[in-house]
Amino acid sequence: MKTRCTACGHVFADREPLTRARACPSCGAGGTLRPHVVWFGEMPLGMDQIYAALESVDLFVALGTSGTVWPAAGFVQEAKAAGAWTVELTLEPGEVSAMFDERHYGPATEILPDWIGRLEAG
Repeated sequence: MKTRCTACGHVFADREPLTRARACPSCGAGGTLRPHVVWFGEMPLGMDQIYAALESVDLFVALGTSGTVWPAAGFVQEAKAAGAWTVELTLEPGEVSAMFDERHYGPATEILPDWIGRLEAG
């Protein structure tokens, strides 16, 4: 529920329809507003923070991904290099499945509660 201006980078809470007629409340540019999301083919936001976090995690869990879209598909390798235990929870094996220490396949509604239960049980 956020909108971002492609002209000035301003991000703001928003629930209004995005139209070309709307102007950015920060810079006034028209036709520059878009959802504050990452679309397929775009670089994820905050990559510096993501890589910094991957360097210090103890546990890395990939949920519901095919492991085919980069750079996210490489996050497991970064986490493993930092010494994290890596877990794949997804419908079926993906391109990077062999990199995970632990793998569970099936619908997330089934495998996620089961895995969390085992994690909590110790």
